[in-house]
Amino acid sequence: MTRHAIKLPPTFFALLLALVLTLSFAAASGAAETSGIEAFHASRNDAPVWVGGKNDGALNERGLAVLSALAAADRDGLDPSDYAIDPSVTEPGALDRAVSATLIRYVTDLQAGRVAPQKADPDLFVYAREIDISGSLERLAAAEDPKAALSNLAPANPVYRRLRRLLAEYRALEETGGWTNVPGGPALKPGMRDPRVEAVRTRLQATADIGESEGDRQLYDAALEIAVRAFQRRHGLEPDGVVGAKSVAAMNVPVGERIRQILINMERFRWMPDEFGDDHVFVNMAGFELDYVRHGTIDLRMRVVVGRQYRETPVFSDRIRYIEVNPTWTVPPKIANQDLLPKILKDPGFLKTGGFEVFSSWQEDATLLDPAKIDWAKLPNGRVPYRLRQAPGKTNALGQFKFMFPNRFDIYLHDTPARQDFRRAVRAFSSGCIRLEQPQTLAEVLLAADGQPAERLAGALASGKTTRINFKTPVPVHLTYLTTWIGEGGTVEFRDDIYGRDKLLAAALGL
Repeated sequence: MTRHAIKLPPTFFALLLALVLTLSFAAASGAAETSGIEAFHASRNDAPVWVGGKNDGALNERGLAVLSALAAADRDGLDPSDYAIDPSVTEPGALDRAVSATLIRYVTDLQAGRVAPQKADPDLFVYAREIDISGSLERLAAAEDPKAALSNLAPANPVYRRLRRLLAEYRALEETGGWTNVPGGPALKPGMRDPRVEAVRTRLQATADIGESEGDRQLYDAALEIAVRAFQRRHGLEPDGVVGAKSVAAMNVPVGERIRQILINMERFRWMPDEFGDDHVFVNMAGFELDYVRHGTIDLRMRVVVGRQYRETPVFSDRIRYIEVNPTWTVPPKIANQDLLPKILKDPGFLKTGGFEVFSSWQEDATLLDPAKIDWAKLPNGRVPYRLRQAPGKTNALGQFKFMFPNRFDIYLHDTPARQDFRRAVRAFSSGCIRLEQPQTLAEVLLAADGQPAERLAGALASGKTTRINFKTPVPVHLTYLTTWIGEGGTVEFRDDIYGRDKLLAAALGL
């Protein structure tokens, strides 16, 4: 009998692992919740909190206010049915504890997320917040208005609050039927007259990209071009004003799918701290952008290039501790084997032209070798056993600046000689590290904020030598992955799920 191997996609295994980890996490967190709840009630000598009063054995005003707040959990993208009290629980002590347990389940979901980050996606390296169970119950029990106190527990991040408003708006839009699709066909360009132009107008009116028009609705006029370009920009498309296949596809994403995207990204914000730091660097891989925030305001914004789909840039936070000016580049083994070796085999002069040095091993005292005397076609197992290092210079893959926050992933921000990639709308071309559009500007503003003279950077750059400049105060850096957000100006942004992380999180959330 012939056996046929069943090949399953990598995403299947990631989803399976995420499910197993989620179940394990739920069991552990359940035990912690029970312990915290018991500690809270024991500290009050089991005096009732949510029951008693005028209606002994029934919920009191405080308990009813709490249930009223939980019934509105969908405001934060949560499911109110997850926080319903079992009607069969009537014994006062058990009912009191049931309300406490439900409250903690809600507070945990609201503040730390319904699922832990690494349980939703094993490739994430952010960590869910710890919830003070007994302390949270104490504060809610003491609050004059427990309903308002619960509402205030939602993440304070302003982007989260904007997403919450957007969720309400898109749900209202869904209730009225959402938006109609734009029919497929040839690209629509400014100046054209076509029945499909009217469909584009109608679609853009649904999301307030353009207002009502009293003119020829089938004419692609200047006002519509402005609206189309704005739509393209906020969906990460090339803002060329041409309504081609990609623009039509973005317009035709159903409102229900956009709601799901909002819910997914609200969950991500629950994993994040409310404060990123008064001054910080914020990179959104899905948006291919970096923001430098100074005193709570965006001081600098630039395009970035992130890891390609099979070399994804990880999600984590750290602190930028120093800058290397005129850096060398020590080639990671994976890149040496997969990227450089084919080029070396094709062009024997590749290493010399690119300014690479070849060392006999990764030891500090390794011998410098002559690459011309190495038979690159006969390496053991077809792998590079040497350490390759590229000297500073115009051809160096890291350019002139390298921003270091030493981490186990060997990820950093850096300059690049490949400037053409910044002109593209989708910028996932690196081997994992993040390439910067304006590295020198970022270096200047960071050092200025650190109280260091501009001459120090200029002198290091002019020397041509590798120079390390330490920060007196390391700068927080957050590498994130957001496919939906609202900017400071109120612009609603959507991006494609380039790494498939939305899909993993949606599965973990049951969306």
